[in-house]
Amino acid sequence: MKESFLTRELRLPFGKPYLRTRDLMIFCRYFATLIEAGIMLHKSLLLLEKQTEHKLLKERIKDVAARVERGYSLTESLRANSDVFPEFFINMAAAGEAGGFLGDALQKLALYFEKQYELEQKIRSATMYPKFIACAALVVVVFMITAILPAFATIFESMGIEMPILTRLLISAGNLLVFYWYIFLIVVVAILIFGRGLLKSNRGRLLYDILRLRNPFFGTVYRKTITARFCRTLGALLENGIAMLPALDLVGKIMENSIYEKNIYQAKEKIIQGYSLAAALSGVKLFPSLVVEMCNVGEQTGHLEEMLVRTANFLETEVSHSINRLSAMIEPLLILFMAGIIIIIALSVILPMFEMYRMI
Repeated sequence: MKESFLTRELRLPFGKPYLRTRDLMIFCRYFATLIEAGIMLHKSLLLLEKQTEHKLLKERIKDVAARVERGYSLTESLRANSDVFPEFFINMAAAGEAGGFLGDALQKLALYFEKQYELEQKIRSATMYPKFIACAALVVVVFMITAILPAFATIFESMGIEMPILTRLLISAGNLLVFYWYIFLIVVVAILIFGRGLLKSNRGRLLYDILRLRNPFFGTVYRKTITARFCRTLGALLENGIAMLPALDLVGKIMENSIYEKNIYQAKEKIIQGYSLAAALSGVKLFPSLVVEMCNVGEQTGHLEEMLVRTANFLETEVSHSINRLSAMIEPLLILFMAGIIIIIALSVILPMFEMYRMI
């Protein structure tokens, strides 16, 4: 599975280190401010290294500063730390350094990461409530079938009451969980390992990407999100003077979706054959007609970068509205889901009680 800089920081023994979008946003903003204030590159890096609290980023800034002091360019120094700094960031900084507008390039990068961070936060906020409900439901179910139901079952058995099948099933599930919890743990770990291995394979990754695109709840939001990322990233690269073909290569690498990546490279091949960007994207069903039309207008007027950024802004606004609508729809369903779980557990206790009252 391809790694992305649009994720939280991870420093796991089986994975490469990551920087969060927020960390890159703050770094670019401070770096741009120092460069635009006329402070020399090496001194700017030293100041950044001193005021950065993020341990991983602090280490890499220190390494970049040391390389710059030894005579390497900023681009070469950043490439030596490419396991942390994303290729998109390095190429944008390289274009700014070569063109003599490093401060402006860093400001554009800061704006880019800021927009990405805002979008991530909206999506994270929208998914937090369903995750909380799911965890709460799991805790309630485990507590009820392992602690509450067995106590009632002892009472019912002592009175010779025959328990209904629902109660017996839940009690059996609780006993399995209590006495064979390690088996459940092994199964969960095995599933996680298998899933991780599957995502690393081409076929597994393709299946996962298809499921994300066709998800009945979040598929539309996901497609708009990734299309907005395409437009904003390509627009930022073109604004910074990077040519269309290398820019499309970079965009394809950060899409985090093999289907989009494949289609972007197909569009690149058409551009090599002489097609315009709009014409190349028109054959890609993944991109809505709005993107194609905006690219067409941008190419005809000579303001393609501006049109791409405007399209990204529009799509991100649409994503925000879609998330709000989904949240409004999902919340009642989650409440019903929790109510259903509580009713099932309550029935498993109440039904034997009815039998007990009948005997009395």
